[in-house]
Amino acid sequence: MATIGTVPLNRVKLWREPDFANAELMVASYRTHRFPPHAHDEYAIGVIERGAQAYLDGRGRRAIMPQGTICVINPGSIHEGRPAIDGGWDYRMAYIPTRDFVRLVGAHDPGLKGELHFPDVVIDDVETMRLLLAAHRCSQSTDASQLEKSSRLTVAVFQLIDRHCVGAKGVRHPLAIPIAVRRARDYIDAHVTANPSLDQLTEVAGISAFHLLREFKRVIGIAPHAYLIQRRVALAKGLLLRGMPLRQVAIEVGYCDQSHLSREFCKFYGVPPGTARQ
Repeated sequence: MATIGTVPLNRVKLWREPDFANAELMVASYRTHRFPPHAHDEYAIGVIERGAQAYLDGRGRRAIMPQGTICVINPGSIHEGRPAIDGGWDYRMAYIPTRDFVRLVGAHDPGLKGELHFPDVVIDDVETMRLLLAAHRCSQSTDASQLEKSSRLTVAVFQLIDRHCVGAKGVRHPLAIPIAVRRARDYIDAHVTANPSLDQLTEVAGISAFHLLREFKRVIGIAPHAYLIQRRVALAKGLLLRGMPLRQVAIEVGYCDQSHLSREFCKFYGVPPGTARQ
């Protein structure tokens, strides 16, 4: 199991659970770290074990995630986080790829095919929280079998879905993505390692640079360059978890050296990628 490590004040450990929807699990302790605005491709489901996190999304909605609550962030939702109290917070997270999540739920309940949505980012449900916490700790255990790990995660996540998730019909889409912005975003996704230029993006989008920058930020929630960094860091994290050496990862994702990757990685996770690996 490859992990990404520890530094004073902020500690992070990551691993994969391939027998449960190819989920990525994380246990972290953040005392000082502030997450920049970003989004996940996955459903992010977690439990606050200690302290509290302050949450702000791209539409200006604020929330406090205190100890003993469940936090859920839908795919594509721009958000940022920081300590809500002195001493920060500890939490356990599971990141479930959207496609795998939808397939998992659809196999259980064909009526929930398509997009799924959690309307609340903070959920106060002690029973489900305890199930999620026990399942996450089990996943980290070296004594538990893979069957027990995937079974506990399945039971906990499905209880969360049954109680707190809505199907596509219950989802509002306040902003449709204009075709120009979609083209630019898709181009970045397809050329993450190639360092695309603004000229290339405007040519693909078919609108002026100023118009593209304004609309991209309005719709996606962050500027194109910030979106590119986010995608690169996510790609780097996946390669590190597969055991690829840090120097090679930096080259693979388009950085000129590993120190550049380390700086960007630390902005998102509070720890450098090569601090510790098991």
